[in-house]
Amino acid sequence: MRHSDMENQALVDLGVKELDTLKEFLGALKAEKDSIIAFSLEGIIRENNRKEEILKRLEYIEAEKERLFLSVSDRAALIEGKTWKSLAEEIGASVKEVRIALEKNMKLLSFSKDHVKTSLEKVLNFINKSSYQKGRSVSIMVSRTI
Repeated sequence: MRHSDMENQALVDLGVKELDTLKEFLGALKAEKDSIIAFSLEGIIRENNRKEEILKRLEYIEAEKERLFLSVSDRAALIEGKTWKSLAEEIGASVKEVRIALEKNMKLLSFSKDHVKTSLEKVLNFINKSSYQKGRSVSIMVSRTI
């Protein structure tokens, strides 16, 4: 096997690894969505930690891909090759799926946060209105970050 063929194969292997990692990230996003819907704070935290770990791997893969790409002697042949084009299309489709899932989860989290905040406000209003001690009220500071 020629040196350039080995470089190309190494890049293709990294592309496959990136695609698999993106699919794993998508799985974490789906599990996070289920946790958000179930109001499972433990699940949300677990999946968020999992996403961070996967993102670190994706960053490493991307940096390694860039490094290897610079050492490829015939970049045009690699980019125009059927294998690389197909892999790039699959990666692009996965990235699009990830973006959509991220946006949906952010909207769900925002909705959930607003729902919890409204519920807390209703409970506090009820407690304050029915308080036997005039002039004393209960307050809870709700963080704006999740």
